[in-house]
Amino acid sequence: MEDCLLPDSHGLQVLIRRAVAAAAWMAFLTILFVSFPAGSAFASVGGTGSGGSCSDSGSTLNCGSGVSGTAGSGSGAGGGGGTTGGGGGATTVSVPTCPNYVPYSSEFPGQDGGPPPAGATQPGAWYFNTCATGNAASQATGVVWLATGQAAPAVPPPDPAVAAAQAASELQLPSPTLTLSPSTTGYVNLAEWLWITSATWHSLSTTAQACNAGGCVEATAKATPSYVTWNTGDGSTVTCNGPGTPYDTALPATSQSTTCSYTYTTTSAGQPSPDGNPNDAAFPITATITWSIAWTGPDGSAGVLPSLTTQGATSLEVAQIESVNN
Repeated sequence: MEDCLLPDSHGLQVLIRRAVAAAAWMAFLTILFVSFPAGSAFASVGGTGSGGSCSDSGSTLNCGSGVSGTAGSGSGAGGGGGTTGGGGGATTVSVPTCPNYVPYSSEFPGQDGGPPPAGATQPGAWYFNTCATGNAASQATGVVWLATGQAAPAVPPPDPAVAAAQAASELQLPSPTLTLSPSTTGYVNLAEWLWITSATWHSLSTTAQACNAGGCVEATAKATPSYVTWNTGDGSTVTCNGPGTPYDTALPATSQSTTCSYTYTTTSAGQPSPDGNPNDAAFPITATITWSIAWTGPDGSAGVLPSLTTQGATSLEVAQIESVNN
């Protein structure tokens, strides 16, 4: 096999070819949308009936089309062709196995790819890998010269870890909302309860796909909250292995306990003031959630990625009074 990087013009031909195909698909979808009667839809959140429906698991939204139909069948050289089912009009497109090398002339009618590269075994022909993706230059690498009877080259798909990293970068992790008790003014030598909204404390996941000339792989990245680091503003930090326990004003203090607290030993006098009034000086407080990131891919592949963090902030005025520490 002579694997050749072709001039940019070949890559541009590929891009133009795919741009035309994309435009055709958009036209098809537009016609399909216009042809549906009022009230019909491919999917509807929480809907029922023929319009399709979506189910929300809390972190992943899965939607299904309400358009029914019988899957068609078909074949194409090198890995299957597109087919249209009957019944309700559902369309099924079979995806070729990658890499999928087809004669250059079948992708670009009237062209043969030009003369063979120097030193190429002849007879032979140019072939194009329909799975090649990217810009003009990288798509041109999907064009190879194959001698007659020569097997097409094997191209491995991307490492699932690549798709996992992409998925992790797309995670939408919430920032914590901080709550304190006492809430407006804390006191020296009195334990300050610290917690974040418990609704934040759950796993979130997203799935991404990575593709190359060898095909595509999917991987799912899952973020799980591990611990919260509180910066109390007086030079100290507190690490809590959970969101903390809300203080219930309806219960006696002696019947409650917290899993996350801090006791100040000095007042906040001289600290920055949120409103500019020196009499309202307060300690700036932040809470940072550290999320552990794990991923799973096809065929049991799995791994871990660097942790991520999200942060929220508030402030607390701390005064000096005689108190009893509970």
